[in-house]
Amino acid sequence: MGEVKVFDLQRRIVSHMTSKSWMNTPHVSYLYEPDITGFYEEFLLLTGEKARANQKLSFNTILLRAVIEGLKSAPALNALISYHHKKGEGTLKTCDNINICVPWLLPDGRMITPVLLNTESKTLDELSASVSDLAAKIGNTNIDELLYQAVFSDTIDELRKFHLGVFKRILASQISFNRVKGLSGKKKADYYKIPEDDRLLAKNLTSGTVTVSNIGSLYKDQNGCFGLLEIIPPQVFAIGVGAVQEKPGVYVDDDGNKKIGIRKVLPMCLAFDHRAVDFADLVPFLKTLDQIFLQPKVIHTW
Repeated sequence: MGEVKVFDLQRRIVSHMTSKSWMNTPHVSYLYEPDITGFYEEFLLLTGEKARANQKLSFNTILLRAVIEGLKSAPALNALISYHHKKGEGTLKTCDNINICVPWLLPDGRMITPVLLNTESKTLDELSASVSDLAAKIGNTNIDELLYQAVFSDTIDELRKFHLGVFKRILASQISFNRVKGLSGKKKADYYKIPEDDRLLAKNLTSGTVTVSNIGSLYKDQNGCFGLLEIIPPQVFAIGVGAVQEKPGVYVDDDGNKKIGIRKVLPMCLAFDHRAVDFADLVPFLKTLDQIFLQPKVIHTW
């Protein structure tokens, strides 16, 4: 008989949020495969410039910066939905701040989805610093206590909205054999002596406006791609990024002639909530990224 693993709090949160997404969200998925050959070449040049200045730049960071530009031109995608199924009523709140949820692999193999806050106004260097700062905060964070506090905050929010079904969640978490517990005693006191600016808080998991999941960073030699991924409510847009792959493609050379050659392609799955937006709302996002990949020297101005 194989090993049976009971879901820990992290797995319970993931299963709850993803199940909620698939039960309530009508997903539309668009597979975008831009030719990023020139963009990747400019990235390598910029990486060299940064290295000479003792700075680091990851491909994930510069790709996030491109996504931010796309979201600026398609504000309906950076929004939060509120929908009442029985009444058929809903609202869509466009967000001024672009807060990006970035799935993060922990040393113990678990994943969390912390948020990069206020990215809309950050330069490339500032965005890179924010990613490094996030890594440092994760290192100072007791993940189980963080998840416990995030669930507690979400539960209180649900009660304030008079969603009484949440009482079942509270009851189950307290009488279950695998009862959910936070830190206590001296461990709790010592942990909360860490300044809030130096660790993740519950809001760092719950304040996202869009999710960007980069599986390419987990396995760079993969040949597949996302076909569909869940949108975490109340967000209405999610991006799944694969690994850079080499494929045959048509391109225009320096003399303006069309040729066939080996190109670098980046598969991206763009999923949106059809209750909130239509494909037309995605077009400005696509056009902006197309322009960036077509004229990639713009990254030197970021």
